[in-house]
Amino acid sequence: MGRLEDLAVHYANAARWELGEALNRIACLDDEGTLHDKDLGRIAYAYQRLSWWQQVTDLTHGREEAVDGATALLTVRQRAQDLLINARPVNNGGLFALAMAESRRGGARAFLDATEKLAEALALPSDHDTRPADTGGPATSTERASASERRP
Repeated sequence: MGRLEDLAVHYANAARWELGEALNRIACLDDEGTLHDKDLGRIAYAYQRLSWWQQVTDLTHGREEAVDGATALLTVRQRAQDLLINARPVNNGGLFALAMAESRRGGARAFLDATEKLAEALALPSDHDTRPADTGGPATSTERASASERRP
């Protein structure tokens, strides 16, 4: 297992620990009779964050065909982006359905934020970064300035 896969497992374990802490807090608050909706929201949000990291580890440790950590991370990032962009609004689900949809979006956003720099590092370089100096393409401002100095 590579460093990227180890990192995904680390984040999944951290999310699992946060979910466990939220669940323990709920049990204590319920015993005290001071359980509030925001406490339940923390559990839903922690669960959703865990689910995104779990998807990465499921892909890297796949039963059928495991993929490398970079592919797994970028695949799950694409799923999270799709959820944020293409998810249908909840119209007739009641408050619980709305809250769960919001926690799914929040978990996706947290996953995307946590993996943004890593995904940028894994992305292929853009075309202009790899373009050779003399390709016949449009001249840069430095090339235009030096060309104008050479003209009579």
